Amino acid sequence: MTIIEAFIRCKNKFLYNFGVRFPFSKVRVKALRHLGYSVGNDVYFPSDLTITFNYVYHRGELIIGDRVAIGPKCVLVLTSHGNFSKIGKCVKKKPQCITINNDAWLGAGVIVLPGVTIGEGAVIGAGAVVTKDVPPFTISVGNPARVIKEINR
Repeated sequence: MTIIEAFIRCKNKFLYNFGVRFPFSKVRVKALRHLGYSVGNDVYFPSDLTITFNYVYHRGELIIGDRVAIGPKCVLVLTSHGNFSKIGKCVKKKPQCITINNDAWLGAGVIVLPGVTIGEGAVIGAGAVVTKDVPPFTISVGNPARVIKEINR
């Protein structure tokens, strides 16, 4: 690791650990924006949100629309790999994008896996594991998350 990579890693780690965990929501949103993610207006997420990413390169992309509400203890998995496992050499890791469109609501403890798009106005029930795209204006629950109801607009 070069000195520049070490500096970037320290800066990003600080922004994530301090900024995303700060007591005020507006500071948390600004920290995510400084980390390079797209975050809309009037977004709320708690200080215990977990975003898995590499602190230097190949971090994946996170797009959060306007008026999105994210409940406590949610996990957004942008990238995952085997670290030092021998299987890591056989399986290619590819950071992917998570998109959460306008007015979506993620309940407490929701886990969103890489490459997922959550549609506009979608509601994800507490504890759901979102493994595939969620259509707009629907309610999804379970592990894996399944659509159980459409929302009347």
